[in-house]
Amino acid sequence: MDDPTIATYDRIASTFAERTFDTISPELAERRAAFARAIVERAPPNRFRILDAGCGPGRDSKWFHEQGFQVIGVDLSDGMLAEARRRVPGVDFQRADLRHLAFPPSSFDGIWCCAALLHLSRSEVPDVLASFRRLLGHGYLGLTVKLGEGEEITDGIYGPGTPRRITYFGRYELELYLERAGFEVRAAAVDQTEAQDPQHPWLGILAQTTLFTPLVGVVAVVMDGDHVLFSERADGHGWNLPAGFIDADEAPDEAVIREVREETGLEIAIDRLVGIYARPRTYRGQPRGLITHAFLCSPTGGTLVPTTEALQHVWLPPATPPTPMSSRHHLEILADALAARTTASAVTRMRRLH
Repeated sequence: MDDPTIATYDRIASTFAERTFDTISPELAERRAAFARAIVERAPPNRFRILDAGCGPGRDSKWFHEQGFQVIGVDLSDGMLAEARRRVPGVDFQRADLRHLAFPPSSFDGIWCCAALLHLSRSEVPDVLASFRRLLGHGYLGLTVKLGEGEEITDGIYGPGTPRRITYFGRYELELYLERAGFEVRAAAVDQTEAQDPQHPWLGILAQTTLFTPLVGVVAVVMDGDHVLFSERADGHGWNLPAGFIDADEAPDEAVIREVREETGLEIAIDRLVGIYARPRTYRGQPRGLITHAFLCSPTGGTLVPTTEALQHVWLPPATPPTPMSSRHHLEILADALAARTTASAVTRMRRLH
């Protein structure tokens, strides 16, 4: 569909501003205030930066500015920006496309996007939310959209000759988009006093950026005499040393014993901590980093069996590992473990893998 939305807003900017600038529903006013409270908490508001994304004629930018926030309003409609600059002196209004925001990462503490995301096509929404996540660093997002299904070009309440794209969202659909973009939903509510379009009431969501902490894992270098245990991954990515992530309630030594048991069927004893390794990693589309605790271990019981994580296992001399190995980092860890095994006074390694 050709999108006439911005051209329509340029034509109706004055009428739109007259109808909405001094009018706000009780539900939206409370959501706006809750968004501001979430950002401020106990600190002075003039320390915080808000992006009013799709600011229109500047109604909400004016309110945030009056509360002491540092505000930047962006919109793609020149007509709307002209109204905003006339009505709200003191706020920086810029022409910008929500799909291509050029601000540096972590520029804002809050992004307020009221009745703007709904003018994008559904396919564009995930990338826009991901860009909001980058611009926030660690902060809050306030969204207001129309509840419903599908998308359309409609004349709506402004009559013939004023077509706009409207994309409707289900609550759980939008929450899933937010989760995938790196947000956690803190509150969601549907307005009950919508009069203009009762079939598509407003849906308001307050979300907070998820704090991206590093993943924490373990690797086991299990040696029986002069042979090392390798496992073939069930996902088809090759061979590796037994490894996995640490559960939230586990210590690293507990995790490595559990991971070896689950992956191979063996029981092990830990001989020593070989090292702690950090390396970059992308997890579910987000840069997370990985901190791995590597242990030198010995088998004490159990039986090697295929599992849901490993198709087969082999004992091989460390100089002839199976191929392909899923990670060259495991070979680096193996080399450190062999050095630690032959030197009783070896120092635990702490290094970054690349």
